[in-house]
Amino acid sequence: MSKKKDKTTIIFLNKNQHYNKPIQIKTYYIRHWKKFAGALLAIVCILLVAIMQLIKNRAEMQLANENLALLLEKHKLETVQMDTSAIKRHYQSIDDKLKTINKYLKARGLKPIPKSQGGETESDLGSTEEIGSFYEEYLKKMIRLVGFTPMGYPHKGRISSNYGHRENPFTGENIESHKGLDIKGNYGEVVKTTASGVVKFASRRGGYGNCVIINHGNGFETYYGHLSKISVKQGQRVIAGDAIGKIGSTGRSTGPHLHYEVHRNGKIVNPKSYLSLE
Repeated sequence: MSKKKDKTTIIFLNKNQHYNKPIQIKTYYIRHWKKFAGALLAIVCILLVAIMQLIKNRAEMQLANENLALLLEKHKLETVQMDTSAIKRHYQSIDDKLKTINKYLKARGLKPIPKSQGGETESDLGSTEEIGSFYEEYLKKMIRLVGFTPMGYPHKGRISSNYGHRENPFTGENIESHKGLDIKGNYGEVVKTTASGVVKFASRRGGYGNCVIINHGNGFETYYGHLSKISVKQGQRVIAGDAIGKIGSTGRSTGPHLHYEVHRNGKIVNPKSYLSLE
């Protein structure tokens, strides 16, 4: 029985009976060449199957990617449509609230801010950025209009005397015209401006006593009388809610309180109409 280490010499002859250098191969390989050929063939078949499987997997992956892209595009379109619908509802709600505010301002003789573009129609809805920019500018105008319009109480207290005709507070006999509201307060309590503007007057003024007058630059002026102390100077700019003085009883007064007036386009109007937005 031959061993695996035994070798066989192979000589290749050409047509002229010349031969090349002999080659030695293990006898074991020659005797079992069918096994090795079968193994080699099996390896080749496995490689071919693997290549075919890779090609198939690549095709399936490409198809899956295409389907995923279609699904994502469809989802994107549905999301855009959904977001657009939500944006329409959201800004329609803002429109309704702004119309309500404009209605209240109009009731006070103020010209409403017109909406010349954006936000009104569903078919003409722009991008979110465009809509946001429009409402940002619109609200800036609204803030300015509200900020420079007298609104609210200059001092939180009970109204002791209303605008209009009343009995003379000193004699209680004859009837006199009262130009504003008298608001009760304790001596030294803070008085605040009801709108932004510039101090037009800050000194003693006849029956008003110590008085501050603020011009709000839109036809409105507010008067604050009987102050014990004036905290601002003529020409000073003030912001709605700034302290301008303190409750007192200077001038024609029967006790500590604030006399508050609202003037519009040179005419005295009832301040009660401006104590709240509604």
